[in-house]
Amino acid sequence: MKRFRRILRWPIWLLEAIPFFLFMGIFKLIGVDASSATGGWLARTLAPLAPAHRTARRNIERAFPEMSPAEVKKTLSDMWDNLGRTTAEYAHFKAFAGFPNKRVEMHNLEIPQAALARGKGAILFSGHIANWEVLSVSIYNAGFDGAAIYRVVNNPFIDWFVLRQRLRFAYKRMVAKNRDGSRELLRALKEGKVVAMLADQKLREGVAVPLFGRDAMTAPGVAVLSLRTGSGVVPMQMERIGGARFRMTFLPELEITRSGDKDEDVKAVLTAMNQSLEAIIRQRPGQWLWAHRRWPDEPAA
Repeated sequence: MKRFRRILRWPIWLLEAIPFFLFMGIFKLIGVDASSATGGWLARTLAPLAPAHRTARRNIERAFPEMSPAEVKKTLSDMWDNLGRTTAEYAHFKAFAGFPNKRVEMHNLEIPQAALARGKGAILFSGHIANWEVLSVSIYNAGFDGAAIYRVVNNPFIDWFVLRQRLRFAYKRMVAKNRDGSRELLRALKEGKVVAMLADQKLREGVAVPLFGRDAMTAPGVAVLSLRTGSGVVPMQMERIGGARFRMTFLPELEITRSGDKDEDVKAVLTAMNQSLEAIIRQRPGQWLWAHRRWPDEPAA
């Protein structure tokens, strides 16, 4: 029955993919700067009509109760602008490849280099901030080889395109979020390489750890991998500093301690991770994906 339902979904997936590929073709033709600007305008104009806009507004108001209505409105507009630009920039990964790259400033490379020098690998993490895909392209092209975790896109046609872009310009070891993927990540760390991941999505079976003052179910992967392998954990800050230009900064390693209580150690690492993510988001709140239902008490839009 499950296979039959999947077969029935293929025509719907195809219909969804046609406008996506049409836009990718147009974006490819008009260049990266025009694409980014057009994607931002489209998202700012159309996305507020979607139910996800209400989810994002509610999350921003809860995270920043001190914000005025005008500030909340601007943060929402900035968020959709960034998401639209990020989507349009999928057509232009090549523009962000190579190192150094005039479109991406990179700072504090010595931090992950020092973590890798210990021979136990390094976990580089961030969130859905600015263009998180350019983040992956940039750290790979800067010489930090290893593996990256990815979430399979629901639409298989779009997933093929997105994965193809990642494999061409970023990590050649793209690991899906599953049990087999965990073994591949362990292998990369034991080889003394990096594992790159986004650590800000909700996981129903995760660990409840505070984020903006409310418990958020947080995937334990970063903590479990680090505690098992002894690898360093390095936060990455990605910022859109104008159009299709970015600044990414490696921040100091998280302090990892072992008390002998595995559950408490995992929670301590995840707490430090969420504190780091929150500090990054607070600097540029309009560049985080607030439309995600990150907290367990978040009602459907």
